[in-house]
Amino acid sequence: YQLCLQLRKDILSGKLPCSFVTYALLGSYTAQAELGDYSELDHGTTHDYLKELQFAPMPDEELLKRIHEQHKRHKGQPPNAADLHFLENAKKLAMYGVDIHPAQDSESVNINIGVSSNGILIYRDKLRINRFAWPKILKIAYKRKYFFIKLRPSDFDRYESTIGFKLSTYRAAKCLWKIAVEHHAFFR
Repeated sequence: YQLCLQLRKDILSGKLPCSFVTYALLGSYTAQAELGDYSELDHGTTHDYLKELQFAPMPDEELLKRIHEQHKRHKGQPPNAADLHFLENAKKLAMYGVDIHPAQDSESVNINIGVSSNGILIYRDKLRINRFAWPKILKIAYKRKYFFIKLRPSDFDRYESTIGFKLSTYRAAKCLWKIAVEHHAFFR
């Protein structure tokens, strides 16, 4: 249940982005878990009963209408089953389990560095532009505001390469380094 609450918070804050269809599906499971079975007697014939719950950063009438339609289909589903379905669908989101840190690349372009079970991911404008898998990473370091990844040579390279990123502060670089080192030790 606590994981569901955390994921709902991440979805509401925009930290875990979703498509319209996914917002509607996850919202319908949230409605089932929080409000129980849909009933015209208790909830009325419109989607107005959903306005007290928050499902998305900027919910509109169309989204509430879609959640209302899907909520009707979950009749008979207990709250714990609705939460389980919520989790099963939330874990399929592209950004699920990715810890994001704003940074700049070597050309001072704003990017986001994501740390996940798969490795270190680089995003620009919400699109993944690079991925460094944990087995490919030799060393992770930071110095002042800079975060560095030392990579093993590939089949085509003879030398190790180091890639650096600039973060906003020393603390941000240290925080990213700590999270990356913990993931690297656990997942490689």
